[in-house]
Amino acid sequence: MNMRTCLTNRLILAIVALAGLTPAATAEEIPGQVVTYADFSRVVYVASSMSYAYYATTEGVIVYNKLENRWDEPLTGTLGVDHNDIDRVWVDRFDEKLFIRTGVGLYEFDRLFEKWYPTTELPALENSSHHVSPPEMMFAPVGFLYYPEGSLADNYGRNFTFSDILDDGSGELWIGTWGTGPAMARKGTNSIELIPCGLIQNRVNAVFDDNGLLWVGGAITDPYRTGITIFDPDELEFDYIESGLERDFPVVDVNCLTGNEDYILIGTSDGLLFLDRRTERVSDRITTRLGLIDNNVLCLELVGDSVFVGTASGLSLLTSVDDELQMVRPKEFLNKIIYDLELVDSSLWIATNSGAYRLKLATGQLQLFQDPEQFLFSDVYDIEAYSNSLWLAGNEGALRVDLTTAETTPYSIFSTYYTPRALAVNGEIAVIAADRGITVISYLYDPPRTRNFTTDDGLPSNYVFSLEMDDDYIWIGSEKGLTRFWWNNPNRVD
Repeated sequence: MNMRTCLTNRLILAIVALAGLTPAATAEEIPGQVVTYADFSRVVYVASSMSYAYYATTEGVIVYNKLENRWDEPLTGTLGVDHNDIDRVWVDRFDEKLFIRTGVGLYEFDRLFEKWYPTTELPALENSSHHVSPPEMMFAPVGFLYYPEGSLADNYGRNFTFSDILDDGSGELWIGTWGTGPAMARKGTNSIELIPCGLIQNRVNAVFDDNGLLWVGGAITDPYRTGITIFDPDELEFDYIESGLERDFPVVDVNCLTGNEDYILIGTSDGLLFLDRRTERVSDRITTRLGLIDNNVLCLELVGDSVFVGTASGLSLLTSVDDELQMVRPKEFLNKIIYDLELVDSSLWIATNSGAYRLKLATGQLQLFQDPEQFLFSDVYDIEAYSNSLWLAGNEGALRVDLTTAETTPYSIFSTYYTPRALAVNGEIAVIAADRGITVISYLYDPPRTRNFTTDDGLPSNYVFSLEMDDDYIWIGSEKGLTRFWWNNPNRVD
């Protein structure tokens, strides 16, 4: 078959596949559809009721539950405003009235519809809180010094100024900082307590689900603070492992994450890092100087006490033999981009820029996967296994392979340009990063149903770099943070 015939067949296949899909629903913003966690470290203003403290940040309004001493969900999924353009927030004593100001005017929040509505003036609000100047004496958190003009300096020479201080009427101070996020000082103590919230950096390339904890990393777009966020979505708690502070963890792009009981493995643009869970310090760094085929690590797969390392120039195998590290470099993948690795039973599936391969670990046999429709024409970006199916993401969309019968089913998505596509799958849907936003394929229907979701539906960005399933939700990584998307929302009509 020549190239022209192949391209013609692919075009016909795409048209037929698209014709068989039900029409996509129109865009709509639905309350509760999305909520985004981003870099909330830059606070511009603080307000407080009897029960809650509201911090207006450069990425939206976050809400601290004063009665339970924990974070509530941020208001970043609410409708009607640009969450990156909020510079003031006001609330009354009992949270009945909530207002914000943006660059285009005032808005009042409707809690029933979770939506902001424009208003012309700010009414008088009953509230005993008041903004105050920095106290002359405060006790800084461990690792910081307090300066009376209103700032914290850390052990690395960085200075974080106070952007706002609010006395809530009871003597408790609610403090906004520029760079370390929200803080507070309890009544009568003047001891500053940082309250971590959000991501350490906005861009999200990788999400690793570690038994319910989410390890989140990404590319460097703002070098102010960088590293990895450890996020507990059930308790809404955040911890950070900051890069660039010590030599063992330099400021680098984080491309992928995985882990075992002893280590978190961090694939970066400058080698593979082993983070010791016990100390939360990088204990080893593997680069080309130690035999890695390329320092740009794109994907990882743990197999026993060994790890397959996919790079921009080929595949490496890092094995532990007598406590020594050895490198094995399969020549078949020399100068190939290894986008993803997926262990299925005793075989390793390998996504590359020249198709997908299956490596039988017991025998070392390597096979190039070829689907009858030639749907996977060149680049295969992501591979996910679910139940008895294998899903592969390529330039034209997603392909499902029945591992029992070997039957293949293509799902085309409209594309105007080729770019690496993230993929996530469960028993009802497959989600793939599209040219704009995500495409959700409800593959159990006959014919299958597809729906594209973009910023018109509430996503903070149309550029998606990572996807992770979580029951009724999908975690979406973009350059504007980590978004929890309610794919199984019963109020939405697809």
